[in-house]
Amino acid sequence: MAEQRVVRRLSRRDFMRLSSLGLVALGLGGCVMPTAVAPAASPQPSPALKKPVTIKWAHYFDPLQSPAQKFNYAWMERMVATFEEKYPEINVEPEYFDWDKIDNRSILDYEAGIKHDVMFGSPQLMAKHFQVGDYIDLTPYIKQWPEDEVKDFSWSPVWASARQDDVQIGVPTGVHTRSVAYRRDMFKEAGLDPDTPPKTWDECLEAAKALTKGDVWGLGMYFGPSRATIELYFAPFVWHFGGELWDPATKKATFASEAGVKAAQVIYDLVYTHKVTPESAIGGTYDDAILASFLAGRLAMGWGFGSYWIVSLEEKGFIKNCFPAKAECTEETAGVMVTPTAPGAQFTNAWTLSIHKLSEHPAEAFKFLEFLIAPENLYDFPDAGLPARLSLWSKAEFQSSFYQKWLEAARKGRPMPPTVHYPELADTTAACLQEILVNKAPIAETLKKFEDEWNAKYAGA
Repeated sequence: MAEQRVVRRLSRRDFMRLSSLGLVALGLGGCVMPTAVAPAASPQPSPALKKPVTIKWAHYFDPLQSPAQKFNYAWMERMVATFEEKYPEINVEPEYFDWDKIDNRSILDYEAGIKHDVMFGSPQLMAKHFQVGDYIDLTPYIKQWPEDEVKDFSWSPVWASARQDDVQIGVPTGVHTRSVAYRRDMFKEAGLDPDTPPKTWDECLEAAKALTKGDVWGLGMYFGPSRATIELYFAPFVWHFGGELWDPATKKATFASEAGVKAAQVIYDLVYTHKVTPESAIGGTYDDAILASFLAGRLAMGWGFGSYWIVSLEEKGFIKNCFPAKAECTEETAGVMVTPTAPGAQFTNAWTLSIHKLSEHPAEAFKFLEFLIAPENLYDFPDAGLPARLSLWSKAEFQSSFYQKWLEAARKGRPMPPTVHYPELADTTAACLQEILVNKAPIAETLKKFEDEWNAKYAGA
């Protein structure tokens, strides 16, 4: 396999500095909006080739990053080998980027003239990709699909997030949603029924109090400096109290509303008042705070547990016959519940596949993209999470109680706000919560201060 390109990981200080000063090429900072790039004419298939061409596949699979990533890395290697065997005229060269930098690299490299081909992308950043124009319009290729193939994908909110007017720039690889994973054995020890987990927030909080004992925390959450904070923790509580993070009509941030204040108060109380969530949730990483801690037995409940971690539960023996999905899937040591808020809504997305605007071989790149989203290949892609294809949900493998709860979570799921400046919105709310939790700053005033700062720079886009 060709040598992978490694991108330097930014420190939190560098990341926040760049966010505040603005990435000029990215258009992520400052008050001046970058000029939108008009879509180029759809590329035509390459002529007959005399020797194999090489296409680059930008991915984020680091087997040392987390337990789940080694499975993704193995899947990637198998996909490359199988595709190259089937299509010897096309070589695939993987390129590695940090998962939370891969979208930015696509944009920066486009403006710097650095070429890529197939790229993973984030639905919550599609507004930025549309504005910059670093992805090609896939519509001419998709029009060649049978109608049933389009319907199999287009039911998903992820499909819609990558579509603007009649332009489609991404295709979903799955449906990522989140739930609350819980230890059935710990529920029994605390006198709670593991077959009837909490359905309301009040029930969840009371269960967390009963489950917190010794070295075990009742409710694991993550409030560190990353996208996970707004997506999996702050937003669900804002929605729970009837609010929104951003107003699509005025294109202004609204997270300092009464709902936002109540949401931040809940988060603060979990750590300092009820003491069911560890103070360590304020730092570290999302993977360590939820996945690693849950697998190690330090959490009785892990809020924001991603469907992309089902494979880790299977490997640990907490569930059986659930990955790959089988009709015999059972919850053993652990179970999952739909997020117990009023709307039952968690952030729902999935990695999309797109083709870089500077690709010299877009037809070959799309052939590889189609290969990756074939049913037999998505079926055992760990980070696909849940099926992107609606047809797969009717199969016997997904009729177990375990998967029906995931399906309910996906149906109730919500996207992030489609603002061009979503990264700044995520950074702003994470920094705001850090000030509230670390410095114990007054909640309402602090939220208003950060909201005003964001709106002064980015409102209107």
